[in-house]
Amino acid sequence: MLSMRQADPVREGSALEQVRRWARRSWSHAAKDGPAGLIIDVSGMPDLFDGEEHLRADLEARLERVDRNAQGSAADDEVGFADLWPVFLFLDPARIGPDAREVPASVMARYKARQVRKLHWISPQDDRLVPLMDLWQRQQFAASGYTLTALAVIPLQELQPGRRTLSAVEVALRDALRLWIFALLPAIEALFDRSPGLKGDYLSAFDCIAWNAPHLMALAQASLARRSGHAAVTGDPGDCEDQSVLRVFLAMQADEGRKQRLVVHDGEAVRQYQGVALQKRYLDRAKASLAPGAGLQEIESHLLRHIELLDLLAKGRRVATSILAARLGEMRDYVQGLESLGGAGAHGIRHAPDGHGKRQRAAANRVNAAQKPEAFVQPPDDTAPVPRFTPQELAGLAFLCDIDGFQISLQHLLLCPEIWAARALGALRFNRRPVSEAEIAPLRTWLEATHVPEPGLDLIETSCRDIAVTVADLQNMLLWPPMREMRDRSS
Repeated sequence: MLSMRQADPVREGSALEQVRRWARRSWSHAAKDGPAGLIIDVSGMPDLFDGEEHLRADLEARLERVDRNAQGSAADDEVGFADLWPVFLFLDPARIGPDAREVPASVMARYKARQVRKLHWISPQDDRLVPLMDLWQRQQFAASGYTLTALAVIPLQELQPGRRTLSAVEVALRDALRLWIFALLPAIEALFDRSPGLKGDYLSAFDCIAWNAPHLMALAQASLARRSGHAAVTGDPGDCEDQSVLRVFLAMQADEGRKQRLVVHDGEAVRQYQGVALQKRYLDRAKASLAPGAGLQEIESHLLRHIELLDLLAKGRRVATSILAARLGEMRDYVQGLESLGGAGAHGIRHAPDGHGKRQRAAANRVNAAQKPEAFVQPPDDTAPVPRFTPQELAGLAFLCDIDGFQISLQHLLLCPEIWAARALGALRFNRRPVSEAEIAPLRTWLEATHVPEPGLDLIETSCRDIAVTVADLQNMLLWPPMREMRDRSS
């Protein structure tokens, strides 16, 4: 389990059982193959890991050990699939010594905390890496001398014939976007009216939103395309005071958000807000920031933070829809590809294509693409087909929506403890479910830190601090007064 705290065998066992139940529904071979049937195909790599059977036996033994520790535990529908992903650490022997001191200590510690893991020494130029890594991963390996790759167990949906049903992640993101559009829109308009600097740059509050929330604008344009039956046109929103496309979309979303209820820990009390009372809560907060003595820069910053929050939720919704809508085709390609291979390993065929027919090679490529869909395994740059999430964005979505962000992104796996702690903290502050202090503990240290990240700090530490700053900012913006000590009531 990827955590700096003691392992929780009940949660790990629940996760394993949930993965198995899902796999039996989706993959006919998983039930008879046991734990190894849940692992991505490792054929074609026998010389990398002391033989394929040795690798499978080792991974299977680790999963069985987790399973034995949780006999009799109740399965939970909300589990972190990322906790059980096998992780491989590759080290370049020409640059990394036998003690691996060149690898940052925080990275090595978190790698060792994984339940299912393997380490291997290999040159970045070794052709045997081709079936395992995309080009950008190999380039990253060559640049740093070490790299981690996760063999993701993607939670494919059990889809019924007919229209695709939304996953829990999509529903949570959709509802959160509707709720916060309804709650924050009057406050955004009030803040814009008192921002001379922004009024000189934008024709209206909606024009300001259109230019500063590209993902929200893209959703609005896609919504118009669905209603009109034409292809969506995205790009420059143009200088327009009305911004009718965005205005209509926000009105539709706000109408749905009006029906929802926000429950928060307001100080020591649990309070509920809905309808006009919900809008008034944030409008009063905005008016308080407009009091005499408030600087114009502070007012503009407050306004743009509101818009950025809505754009983050819109980005999450766009990415989730893009990735999860493709799952049906990925599942079909995977199953059909396995049937065409007739028991042969996909990676083995891709590693040594000579001697295999075109159909077998094509089937192996389909299996590989389904296991590593490009939108899910995103390159760490802005050229990816689907916009990349930063650690702060994944943590922010987890805090706001109580979702497992690793179902829509393979990035930042080593930051799983802090991102899951942000999710638990959001569940507590929005009164969604009981939360223990242990669930919040990985993030509490960073929330209580008094200094900001410093240049040259370890990447893991810097990212943890960034996540804490994001969560603290969301709390102060949406859940004032700032969080007090929760140890007595969090259990």
